[in-house]
Amino acid sequence: MAIDVLEMQLVSAVQRLATLQRRAGTDRDPGKLLERALKELEAALEEVRVAQEQIVDNRQRMEQLQVELTKQYEKYWELFDEMPQAYVVTRPDSTITEVNRAAAELFNVSQRFLVGKTLSVFVCENRSDFLTESMRVAREARSQEFGFKLRPRERAPIDVTARVSGDASALRWVLRPSETPVATTTH
Repeated sequence: MAIDVLEMQLVSAVQRLATLQRRAGTDRDPGKLLERALKELEAALEEVRVAQEQIVDNRQRMEQLQVELTKQYEKYWELFDEMPQAYVVTRPDSTITEVNRAAAELFNVSQRFLVGKTLSVFVCENRSDFLTESMRVAREARSQEFGFKLRPRERAPIDVTARVSGDASALRWVLRPSETPVATTTH
C-alpha cells in the first residue's frame, strides 16, 4: 500500500469521525450512533492493521535488499582491490574517488590517503597536458591510452602508460609502468 493511499484513508477516517461527532450532538438515538461509530472504528482499525502489515513487509524487503546490496558492494570492492593492475577512479578534474591496492603500491601512498587527492599531483611533467587529456576523455566519453611520467612518493619518477575511459561523472584509469620511456600524447 502506497503512503499516499494510507494518507487518503486517514483523511477519510478523520472526516468520518468529525461527521459522527457532529451527529452525536444532534442525534436523538445514541444507541444507533454508538453502533455506527463502533463499525466505523472497526473498519478504520482494520485498515490501519493492513497498512501496518504492509509496512512491515516493505521494511523486511528493504532490509533484504540492503543485505544484498552490501554483499554486492563487498564483492565489487574485493574484485577491485585485488586487481593486479593499478586501478584508479577519478572525477574528470583528476580527484581520486577510488583506488586499489596495486595503485597505492605504485604511488607509494596508503589507499586511504589517496582518496580525495588529485591524480595530477603525481604527474611530473606536462601536468596541464595531462589534465587536458583527462577532461577530453570525460567530455567525449571515450577510451584513450597515453603515457606520462609519474612521481611516486619518496621514489624516482617512472614512465607509465594509462588506459583511461569514462564520462563526465567518472574516469577509470588502468596504470602500468612502461617498459620504454613514453612520450606524452596530446591531440
